[in-house]
Amino acid sequence: MPGYLPGTTPNASPGIPTAPGGTGSSTEGQGGTPSTSETGTDTGSGSDLAGLSGAGGSAVGGGGFTGVGYIETAIPLTQYRFRVDAANGDNEPDRADYFYAGGPSGPGPSTGPGFAAKNVDFEVMSNYLEIAFNPRFSAWIDVPYRWVDITFYGPNPRPQVNEGLSDIQFGFKSALIYELARVLTFQMRVYAPTGNAALGLGRGDWNFEPGLLFYQRLASRLFFEGEFMDFIPIPNGNDYAGNVLTYGGGLSYLLYNTPEFRIIPVTELMGWSVLSGQESAGTLAVSAAGNTIVNAKFGLRFGFGQLRQLGLLNRADFYVGYGRALTGDVWYKNMARFEFRLRF
Repeated sequence: MPGYLPGTTPNASPGIPTAPGGTGSSTEGQGGTPSTSETGTDTGSGSDLAGLSGAGGSAVGGGGFTGVGYIETAIPLTQYRFRVDAANGDNEPDRADYFYAGGPSGPGPSTGPGFAAKNVDFEVMSNYLEIAFNPRFSAWIDVPYRWVDITFYGPNPRPQVNEGLSDIQFGFKSALIYELARVLTFQMRVYAPTGNAALGLGRGDWNFEPGLLFYQRLASRLFFEGEFMDFIPIPNGNDYAGNVLTYGGGLSYLLYNTPEFRIIPVTELMGWSVLSGQESAGTLAVSAAGNTIVNAKFGLRFGFGQLRQLGLLNRADFYVGYGRALTGDVWYKNMARFEFRLRF
């Protein structure tokens, strides 16, 4: 099932943008003179869009190639995504139960649960599948597998190195505004407690995260995407669980573009504000409310081919990026991310 993009209609020719309510047309296969997008020449704003069309380019180009690597994209798509994160330096992993469960439900040294983690390094490998049922609506599921290396405070603490299934996430996207250069989408994310909380692999409770996602084409080669979400725990008697706001924005610039290959540098800024919940401080639990975390992200995305061309590589793109904490409170100090996406 295709992921229809803003500016296209289900009956339009693949990769040919149209105005809302319009129909696409193409000279492909009619023996006409090849366009700049067919010859691969990037000569200006026209080819900026043509090189992206059908290749996963932009909302305007009809390809859905959103450059951001950390911000959630507002455009409903049919896609598969494989992602690997490697991070270090999480010094408050049980803060508001956002990374893993705090208190007796969470991991602790052999001297007993409740000792604060001094440091957590972790890796996450996730498989994400999204299906667009129409241009404005998609449903998705994300299955993560987590590795954690936890060092604790306390007398003679033994580090824990654990791995396993983390909390499965699922949800939907519904576009409220769906225009040629602008998309505003409501997303609902649900966290299921499938990870073993005692091993630091999950939160141990259900969480909901409603939010708004935004996409805007600023210029022929410049795109902005943003998000605002609210992480809400379902009460289960755990005082650590708390409310966390997530917000951020990112810019993608189409640096190089042909129908066969494109390069998009990406820069993003993300923040989290903890509104309630607790975090460990030795054997005590203290309020986490008021903690604010800000991270800067930088990366490159590489796209290949066009959807109307044969071969899986022509439906794929890759992202390589790095994130760095800018504040004293952190979820991690450094993160490297690799991502592979395949569009259908």
